Amino acid sequence: MTLTDKPIPTPTRWHILGAGAMGCLWACAMHSRSVPEAHTGAPVTLLLRNRAALSSYPGHITCSDLPQSLNVPARTVCHDSGTTTDVINNLLVATKAQDTMAAIASVSSQLAPDSRLVLLQNGLKVQQELSRLYGTARVFCLSTSQGAWLREPFNVVHAGDGDTWLGQLAPASAETPAPLQRLLDMLPAQQLNIRIDNNIGDRLWRKLAINCAINALTVIHDCRNGELLHLPDARQTLTALCNEISQLLPEIAGAPAMPDLSAQVQHVLTVTADNVSSTLQDIRRGRATEIDHLNGYLCNLAAQQHLPCPVNQSVLQQMRVIESQALRA
Repeated sequence: MTLTDKPIPTPTRWHILGAGAMGCLWACAMHSRSVPEAHTGAPVTLLLRNRAALSSYPGHITCSDLPQSLNVPARTVCHDSGTTTDVINNLLVATKAQDTMAAIASVSSQLAPDSRLVLLQNGLKVQQELSRLYGTARVFCLSTSQGAWLREPFNVVHAGDGDTWLGQLAPASAETPAPLQRLLDMLPAQQLNIRIDNNIGDRLWRKLAINCAINALTVIHDCRNGELLHLPDARQTLTALCNEISQLLPEIAGAPAMPDLSAQVQHVLTVTADNVSSTLQDIRRGRATEIDHLNGYLCNLAAQQHLPCPVNQSVLQQMRVIESQALRA
């Protein structure tokens, strides 16, 4: 799929927190599906963290899927003109997991009582916290394998066409709840291959477990995904991580059993062999990582159940040392 599929009428206004690769990709997908004559004002507004970020915004987003740039309005999160247009009814959150709670807090006064929050974060910690805070009826979770990266700020390359799954952290159901179907109808479902998963919690857990096995090791060994299968030390730790995570999951409430985790991880490493994990990209750019929402989150859950997880703890401690050094560099 590309972002130039046939547009649909009556677009819904969205605000997007986070202007990284995914935020820009989704902004383009949402904007390009709109019909200008069917509404007044653009359907998408980027929310940037401060005036410096706003001043660096060129006024448009460039996407590799589109023949020309899209003029997407932007403003800072601290927008207090008091007009009704400042109300955020639909918020897509595309920030890193560790930045999400603060980002949403920065716009919380602009949220309506029934505003939808749609989350694109890795892990489960943020999704669970926000579902408790705002209620599962208002919080929606996405899990995506779409690939995207930035050539430069606000210039996104749609690098891989994957699947995107939408759901809520509510008890699994055989039937799709009406609010979930209504939201799907509002999203760029064709452009980004969005489908509903009535048990999104299990999907997020599986992705979390795979990320816990892979991401930190790519940092520790400073390597692409596929190299973890060929470096002897990395392979040994990878096997130990998979075994430990597989043993932990059945003991954690709400987590699915994954006895075949090792096979799933090897498959992911094979098909993404040339990829540089997002965690390693963060380290190379001197940025904070999502490690506390991956292995750190798993270790905390294990501690609550008094379950030992020495391999994950060792990986977590090594990651924190490396991250601290990267942030000081």
